[in-house]
Amino acid sequence: MSPSRPKLSLPQGTRTLDYDEPFDVAVFDVLLPCRNFEVKHKVTESGRVSMTAEFLLRLLLASDGFDETDFEKFFGFNAEERSFVLREAEEAGFVERRNGRLWLTAIGRGLFKEGEDEPVIYEVEQRTVRAGFDLISFAPSIVESFSKFDQWLPELPVVLTARLADARETVRDKFRHFYGEFSARMRSDPQKRRFLYSVDHVEPGNRFSNVVRVVAKSRLRQPSSVEPDLSDWKVGYEIEDRGQVVESCASFLAGLSRDRHPADGLGLNLLSEVAPEFMASFVRGREVSPSLLLRRALVSKTSADIPAAPAFIDAVAGSLFTNANFRKVADTLRNAADLRKVRPESCVWLVPQVTSWGATRTLPAMLDQITERLAARDPQSPSELMPRSIALVAGRMPNHLVEAFDLVVSGHDVSTIPPGLEVLLVPGLMAAICVHLPVDAVRAFPVPVGLLTFDDLVIERTRSFLQECSHYFTVASNGMNLLELRTLLERTMESR
Repeated sequence: MSPSRPKLSLPQGTRTLDYDEPFDVAVFDVLLPCRNFEVKHKVTESGRVSMTAEFLLRLLLASDGFDETDFEKFFGFNAEERSFVLREAEEAGFVERRNGRLWLTAIGRGLFKEGEDEPVIYEVEQRTVRAGFDLISFAPSIVESFSKFDQWLPELPVVLTARLADARETVRDKFRHFYGEFSARMRSDPQKRRFLYSVDHVEPGNRFSNVVRVVAKSRLRQPSSVEPDLSDWKVGYEIEDRGQVVESCASFLAGLSRDRHPADGLGLNLLSEVAPEFMASFVRGREVSPSLLLRRALVSKTSADIPAAPAFIDAVAGSLFTNANFRKVADTLRNAADLRKVRPESCVWLVPQVTSWGATRTLPAMLDQITERLAARDPQSPSELMPRSIALVAGRMPNHLVEAFDLVVSGHDVSTIPPGLEVLLVPGLMAAICVHLPVDAVRAFPVPVGLLTFDDLVIERTRSFLQECSHYFTVASNGMNLLELRTLLERTMESR
């Protein structure tokens, strides 16, 4: 009889796994290029008839009667639309029907002044507004407040440069299309309806940017195939009006794909080294299976069910910045802080060598959450200058990380560290380790899989590994010398 194969056991309280149910893989906030335009236009206040009825009156003035069937064809109306316009003009006493033809009544003719071909029904006003449009879909946009962190977020590229070069004409058409939206903002008296009469002149103004929240979603059936979800930014018809922005976000995500790296296996092995008992269920042969780890994470109980026990450890799938994982990190920190008296002064984050990592407003928000669980500052102590959050970054320091963290430390000789490895350590309280890699694919979007814990032994092993790695990082964003940096990192790794 052949020996039985190890089975992956699911924790009590798990849910049935749906291979086609979408899950969040990553979260990004990207900049959407926009521009203000000065639009000079004419508007008319609503009067006794609609704009369509006005054109009917002008048509009848220029002709000696008009066949009803030809009227329908001339305007491209269906029978219902024709009846609506005619009923409006007839009830106002401007139009009458005789022998299948339409005629102006004496009252209708009286609307036209001598020598003019426009009926005196509407008062035409000249107006000038500043209208904002994004430069990808040319949909309405408004200026938003920005932080220093926001200004370094990645920007979506403008692909259709021809439309941008002909922006004046594009804005003319789009202003007409979205006039109802602009009119609602400009209207001082909501009871008065206004119609756009003409767009006379368009002048480009200052550029600005909007922040678009892009959630990369995938399905377990094809975990490395992601698609953008912009529902946190706009919903319904607003998204339909911004199809080019959705396409641009899809291109942005596609550009983040990478090849499977030989060192990805080393990152997965690290998970087994720091949490051997937990990871035993995910080993097949001699290698950790990222697919099994991903499945476990997707069937785990929700963060609200995290047990208040010092040995807690669970799998995570997707970026720590997804809504679900953000809550898990916050709950884990809270439970750990409630159980222990330890309060470290700082946290350390080994940043994975993944393009655009941390390019989301969730990063500074999560650092604020962590800071709340750190030791309180003593105003009389020199430790007041101690950085609360430290990032270890391979190569160049990205500007958005310099803004988000109190201190960024760069290293250039980091070839021994798996490029997809991410480690978050709050000494003595919590550790999270993730490996960003294509799952079930040779080249694809890197899906983070790993573990989150406040188990004492796992935290200590993670601390030991991170302390060893810290020696490869030698250049600090605040300009401190190497000896000062070494002392700082050693002190940071200690739990208090």
